[in-house]
Amino acid sequence: MRNLTILLVLLTLTACSSGHNIQLKYYDFAYQQEDGLTTSDLTKTKYLHINQVSIQGVADQQPLIQILKGNSVNIANYHFWSQHPKYTLTDSMTRGLEKKISAYTVIPAGKTTPQDGEFMLQVKVTKLAGHYKLGSLIEGQWFIYQSNADGKKLLNSELFSISTPLKDSGFDALIKAHQSSWEKLTDKLAVI
Repeated sequence: MRNLTILLVLLTLTACSSGHNIQLKYYDFAYQQEDGLTTSDLTKTKYLHINQVSIQGVADQQPLIQILKGNSVNIANYHFWSQHPKYTLTDSMTRGLEKKISAYTVIPAGKTTPQDGEFMLQVKVTKLAGHYKLGSLIEGQWFIYQSNADGKKLLNSELFSISTPLKDSGFDALIKAHQSSWEKLTDKLAVI
């Protein structure tokens, strides 16, 4: 009888303590089919090298970040970028500039070493988060350099803060708003 009681207690504890099934979700920017069809015209004589986007602070990780009331930060437990966001942002900017800038050949990060006279774009992101009031919030600074014999010369720089309201609630809407915010920055850089 005692063994039966112990067995029933163990079965009850085991049934009550079973973990619930946690589903991880991964997110990325959506690209239209024609985005992948662009080819570089290597006959252009001007080159723009896109450096790897750098992300500083709490957003420099794969989980999605939210800024809550009172300036507290929430790091999502089960919602992640499909790859580190610096790669997603760099790829999106490279694609966007390749489509929008006709005078330059856009060179992706790390593909070649800039030669004298060629241009380099560097973007530093200090905030990449969902914001409880603003929706998507991306802040940072961009730099345009020209390569020369002494290294590189800074030609232009600007701080940026871009927000896009969410059209729906949830992480899917946040990623769409992040993509829209990032495309706004890319559009601005395309005309500089």
